[in-house]
Amino acid sequence: MKSEVLVVGGGVGGGTAVTSLRKANLNVTLISVDSFIYSKMTLSYALKNNVTSIDPYVILTHDQLKHLGVRFINDEVVFIDPSNRVAVTRGNGMFEYDVLVLATGSKVSTPKIEGLELSGVYTFISFSDMIKLNSAAIPGKRAVIVGAGMIGLLIADSLYSRGLNITLIDILPYPLMTAVEEFISKIMLNRIKAKGIKFIGNAAVERIEGNGKVERVILASGEKIPADIIIVSTGVTANIPSGLERLRDGPGGSILTNEFLRTSIPDIYAIGDCASSIDYITGKPVYRPLGILASYEAKLLPLTMMNMSYKGFIAYQVGEALGYYFIRLGLNGFESKRLGLNYSKAIIEYKIPGVGAHRSLVLYEKGSSRIIGWQSIGSAMVSYKSKIFENLIRDGCKLEDIQEKNIRIISEEP
Repeated sequence: MKSEVLVVGGGVGGGTAVTSLRKANLNVTLISVDSFIYSKMTLSYALKNNVTSIDPYVILTHDQLKHLGVRFINDEVVFIDPSNRVAVTRGNGMFEYDVLVLATGSKVSTPKIEGLELSGVYTFISFSDMIKLNSAAIPGKRAVIVGAGMIGLLIADSLYSRGLNITLIDILPYPLMTAVEEFISKIMLNRIKAKGIKFIGNAAVERIEGNGKVERVILASGEKIPADIIIVSTGVTANIPSGLERLRDGPGGSILTNEFLRTSIPDIYAIGDCASSIDYITGKPVYRPLGILASYEAKLLPLTMMNMSYKGFIAYQVGEALGYYFIRLGLNGFESKRLGLNYSKAIIEYKIPGVGAHRSLVLYEKGSSRIIGWQSIGSAMVSYKSKIFENLIRDGCKLEDIQEKNIRIISEEP
């Protein structure tokens, strides 16, 4: 069977892509291993609320896709032959295409740790993962979460609310450090400790021990941590279909795409967690496995297919854990270093109505003082002024320009 546009992958990126492409009157086929479209960012909320059905979190059902005019195939693509423009599925289906859109998402980047095969070790990237962990999340059990990034914190929040005893372990000194700076991460660390959650930073897991089932975690330092369940949340890597291995040419092993979302193979596009995107500030490729970014890219597809380029994306991350909200706009220190951008930081202060004085953090380029990022954390209204900071970043404004927005610079890094 032949499709004008074949979309592989039914996550937020793939689901939004088929909707956008149908609005542009293109004939579209979607192949997805899941029989519904849902957002993976909702998984922690499902776990928190002891949800056993996907129904409340479904974005698009099979019937809704059919109503949109999308031909939907509930199967898994196991091989793609770009020379003959054919995708082969596990169910032995063969689908020809004129244009291919890869929205295949990501998979868990599992560290090499002895004992990962033991019962009681979980990952958290799919609804089926959530269901398995949901069954094990019994109040009073000891849960060890390996990785204290955004997903690790969301898992900790869900399990804490269900009465488990939690230990967070990270190779970095503080939580959230791949997303935000030390000033913000230390505030989150204090919140974690205030909730009675143990955090161990600068720590590497050497092995997991148990007699068929998890009993303890052994750190490289020799410390032993008793555990009933372990959740590995150490990041993700791009999921690239067999036959397209040569496309793993982007940052972090992702698929490199250009300003048209195109790959190096003619008529193949890639969006979402499997692909790189262009950073608005530097114009360089970056790997940002964020659901909101996948949605933005998917909405752009009909335009880029008509040779209309995009200028890049400003990174946007927002989350909530343990009653604290955090937001990151633009570049952070982690990405700035990777992109070769020399930066400095400033603590700023402004008033939030009903809250009072609030301090947040700005990143700016050394030499030019151009604002490249903004981060905030707190118990309420942390996104206040986010649009102002987005515009400051987009317009290339300098650090001193923020004082015109009733924002005070408290301290600058030397």
